[in-house]
Amino acid sequence: MTPFRKLRLFLWGVDPGYFRLKHALKTVVAILITLTLSIKEPLFGKLMAGIACGFSLQGITAKSFALRVIQVIVFDLVYFMVFILGLKVRDSHNLTALVLIGLGFAVNYCRRFGLQNSMAPMMAWILCFFATILPFDTPDAAWMHLHALIIGLLVAALVAIFIFPENYPKLYIKNSNRLFKLLSRGMREIRYYLVKRDVIQSFEKLSFVRLKHNMNHLLDSNQTIEQSDVFDGYQSTVSEILVHQYAFVSAYTMMVEAYHVIKIHDYQLPRSVRLSLVVINRRLAALFDAVRMRKDFVIRYERVKVSLRQLDESMSHELLTEPTLVMALLNLKLTFNLLNQHMAELVRIQDGASQYH
Repeated sequence: MTPFRKLRLFLWGVDPGYFRLKHALKTVVAILITLTLSIKEPLFGKLMAGIACGFSLQGITAKSFALRVIQVIVFDLVYFMVFILGLKVRDSHNLTALVLIGLGFAVNYCRRFGLQNSMAPMMAWILCFFATILPFDTPDAAWMHLHALIIGLLVAALVAIFIFPENYPKLYIKNSNRLFKLLSRGMREIRYYLVKRDVIQSFEKLSFVRLKHNMNHLLDSNQTIEQSDVFDGYQSTVSEILVHQYAFVSAYTMMVEAYHVIKIHDYQLPRSVRLSLVVINRRLAALFDAVRMRKDFVIRYERVKVSLRQLDESMSHELLTEPTLVMALLNLKLTFNLLNQHMAELVRIQDGASQYH
């Protein structure tokens, strides 16, 4: 694997969809464009434009294109008006205090109207605050360079809408396929852990344990996308797929915890049981490695038989008397059954509807 590919996978693991990375790049690009367009402005004119541009990019939370356009227009109008308000009251300490207090109450109260996760209300208050403290040479200096503020807001609006536009259905598919790959990798790492008995590394630092964080990150991203209603006729299919994805990760977590219990108590698995677990994990790794979500959200995979018969026979032939070990092995069987069951149900989701038999 090339270093560039490794870097992409690392960035995707910590930031599925590159949301934060792309947002940071959009902010930098927008500010640079704004400063270029306002190059003839004095220092405080550039400062007004840069602050307005950077702040106006922070509050957009809509997922669909139409709603993003509406949010950009509404938020920019609000930013412009509160900045003007700050300029009007800046010469009066009493009015400044009253406006900032009243606006502070308003921006916090308006969060209850669907803006809980948006930074736009607080950005509006900060812009008003900046308008009251920017050290212009004369009271009229700010009004003379008001067009710099407009440039900053317009550039931010265009960048927010047209640069690095988010394709959330495509991101959902990428996240899902990445999740299946992580599950496959986790199964392979567990198999390696079972084969290599003399592992002295701390259990929490083992790679298959740390993969849980990446899986949950992908699930959180898919959950946010699923709730955005951008899938048109596929919404019910996407919601049901997400349920199975949560089941896969929950089963994987149960599996890891079972091996953790075995590790804590320093149990030595019988050779036949260990070999059975190795075979099961190898087949599960092959199964998840072959799973793909297509553009129409249909799941395709190559059928890999994951049988628990050998594990059942091994457990029945061995004399297992330690209750904690028996419970851990039973939990492992439960996780294998859950993975088999949810995979069988997942592949029946066709043409936007789930079909269970």
